[in-house]
Amino acid sequence: MNLALRKRNDFRWDVLDIIISGKSSLDSSEGFEVYSHEDADRFLESYGFDLHNPIEAAEAFGHFHEALNFIRRYFLAPENPDGLRLEVPRKILELTNVRDLFLFASYAAAGQNHDAQGAYLKNFSCSILKVMHTIAHIDQDLRVGYFAEIQKQILDRFYRLIQRDEMGALYFGHGPDDIARVPLIEFQTKPKKSRDSILVKLLHKPENVAEDIFDRVGIRFVTPRPIDALRIIKYLKDQMIVMPPNIKPSRSRNTLIDLEKFRMSLDDAFKLLDSGELTEADFRSRVAEAAKPPMGNSDNPHTSEFYRSIQFTCRQLIKLQNPLYDDLKEIRAAAKKDETCGESLHRMIERIDLRHLQKEVRFFYPYEVQVLDVESHEQNERGRSAHSEYKKAQLQTAMKRVMGTLADAPR
Repeated sequence: MNLALRKRNDFRWDVLDIIISGKSSLDSSEGFEVYSHEDADRFLESYGFDLHNPIEAAEAFGHFHEALNFIRRYFLAPENPDGLRLEVPRKILELTNVRDLFLFASYAAAGQNHDAQGAYLKNFSCSILKVMHTIAHIDQDLRVGYFAEIQKQILDRFYRLIQRDEMGALYFGHGPDDIARVPLIEFQTKPKKSRDSILVKLLHKPENVAEDIFDRVGIRFVTPRPIDALRIIKYLKDQMIVMPPNIKPSRSRNTLIDLEKFRMSLDDAFKLLDSGELTEADFRSRVAEAAKPPMGNSDNPHTSEFYRSIQFTCRQLIKLQNPLYDDLKEIRAAAKKDETCGESLHRMIERIDLRHLQKEVRFFYPYEVQVLDVESHEQNERGRSAHSEYKKAQLQTAMKRVMGTLADAPR
């Protein structure tokens, strides 16, 4: 067959699956088409790294070492007792040029991929590159440096309404005269995720980029009863602490209360109350009793069927002052008054145009809210849906996705 015709119609189905069929690059079992260091340079330059720049080259090599150490720590025995019993190929341990990793991961690695040893080297190199890709997205997320201020701006809206009454009981509301206040058993905020936790979370998801971590800032309300959980949601909405237009619909989950059945029961209870067939006490009792869990459960494969909660992701507009703006403004003012400044320095300072510098940085940032009753909370913590089991299942999924066919090795 004509070679030009074959090349024109070689579509690389695995690549098309990634670009137009919704498949993740982490799930691809195919290697790279990299035949030389020059090919590797072209690939990396298009990706965003210039290895001729010493700083970027050092950054890429640092990603390599971090990825290798991560795989050893979480995916391989003995550091992970449930990990794979595999040895890191010597060529990878001796690697000094990141370009070589792309050759190892390619079908073109000097013909070595035609034997078992070559295939093992290719697959292991691909696994490392998958983790490196994820690390690169974490490190290039500009919002990371602002995390402490982001967390403060989001949590402040909630903390100011966490109160205790004269008996020391916790509640959510503006004060003792707030008739809409909601009793609480606990109010928790999530500590900052470790770098490794973020890596595991991203590696188990098809959308493995840093912007897709929605729970770096997390809030949990634990209420006495399921009905109180719904009242927390209502309070957040009524007080405009949570803005419904900023909810991310695909992230909303409810395994705590069957809303359709509850709505019907509530409508019936109102009718009976209005007709005088129910007292207010009976109405409250009936409504609380109607708040029962739905039959179905979350579509998250790592979440236990016994896990009960309401959770959703909201976005908040974060506003950060740019400290450089005020500093440069002050320098310009001081230079104008300082006659000892040289003429060249004066000209240099005058060229600073503050119009090109943002005085305020603004962006939306996601945070997760979870609301559940105390009985569900206790069951979730100690039962079959314990968080440790969730994390273990998540790690197993990440390992299978990253290690590919290597994950089929005996344990």
